[in-house]
Amino acid sequence: MRLGIVQCLFTVLSAVLFASAQSVPAAPHTFTLTILVENVNKDDGNIGVLVFNSTRGWPEDRFAALKDIVVPAHPGTVTVTVPDLPAGGYAVAIAHDVNRNHKVDKNFLGMPKEQWGMSNNPHATIKAPSFNTAKFSLAGNLEIHVRMQ
Repeated sequence: MRLGIVQCLFTVLSAVLFASAQSVPAAPHTFTLTILVENVNKDDGNIGVLVFNSTRGWPEDRFAALKDIVVPAHPGTVTVTVPDLPAGGYAVAIAHDVNRNHKVDKNFLGMPKEQWGMSNNPHATIKAPSFNTAKFSLAGNLEIHVRMQ
């Protein structure tokens, strides 16, 4: 009789463990985006990187960005690593924040006084390039080059 109870408990426990193992969702796979920020012209301030996955807040709203990363600036090329991004469409806006005020300073015409850049390296005319112009697909670890303007 005791053996029957042990076998029954073993069967129930096995079923519970199997069912719980089946119901645990797999962790989403994430990737690393490496950004080579080229043509930085000064060693003052910081390089601010905003990563967006939608048009909301593009290109300057730090609070709407999916990621907001700040690294020290230095002349030449600055490497910025953005970890833990799931596969998807993204656009990156970058500013050389010389005076560390967390925004792109502009002149009286609204043109940037500090260096800036975006994924896909679009050129601005009268207004900032659109999210879709800067958008790229991330489906694995990726390295992009952004030339500061």
